[in-house]
Amino acid sequence: MDDNEKLIEQFMKQSRQEIADNGFTERVMRGLPESKSQRDWLPEVWNVVMMVVAVLLFVAFGGVSLVKNALVQYLDTAMVQGIDMRWMLILMVSFVVFVCHKALKTA
Repeated sequence: MDDNEKLIEQFMKQSRQEIADNGFTERVMRGLPESKSQRDWLPEVWNVVMMVVAVLLFVAFGGVSLVKNALVQYLDTAMVQGIDMRWMLILMVSFVVFVCHKALKTA
């Protein structure tokens, strides 16, 4: 903390004033609504609907077969090149665990 910050802090401590609110703050806090508003559920429902639409479009346009074919081609290439499949399996499982962990952490 430099000298200017110390001077500012000292000035603020010296000129601090308490204002009596006669319970105003407490009355305001009691008057605030406790429950969620009726529209708070709308973003959650919208997210679920969009995720379902995304999954349906992925399946409808053959995304599953594309991913399967790419994975099979990759594994075939790895086998031809002599890559040890145990390490490949460990890498794939760790990747899936990482992705699932990130997805659950952000949810």
